[in-house]
Amino acid sequence: MLDINGVANGKISLNTESLGDRIKRRSPEFAERIKAAVLDVNSKQHEGDEAIESVIKGEMGIHEGMLALGKANTSLKLLAQVRNKAMTAYNEVMRMQV
Repeated sequence: MLDINGVANGKISLNTESLGDRIKRRSPEFAERIKAAVLDVNSKQHEGDEAIESVIKGEMGIHEGMLALGKANTSLKLLAQVRNKAMTAYNEVMRMQV
C-alpha cells in the first residue's frame, strides 16, 4: 500500500518536506560561485572604466586600455552565456513530466 503523507487541502503532494527544510539542506556552493563570478565581472568592468579614464588622461597607452576593455567584455559575455545555459537547463527541467 502506498502511503502519501503530503495530502493538504484536498491536493495530493509527494513533497513531505517543508520549504524551509529544503532551503536549509541546499548546498551553498553554487550560489557562492555565482556570486564570486558576478563580483569578478563587476571588478573587470570597473577596471575597464578606469582604463578608459587613464587613456583619456594620457596616463595609459591605448593598447593597455583596449586590453582591459577586452577582458571586461569577454568576462561579461562569458557570464551571460553561463546564465543562458543555466536558464535553458532550468526550463528543460520544468518541462519534464513526472
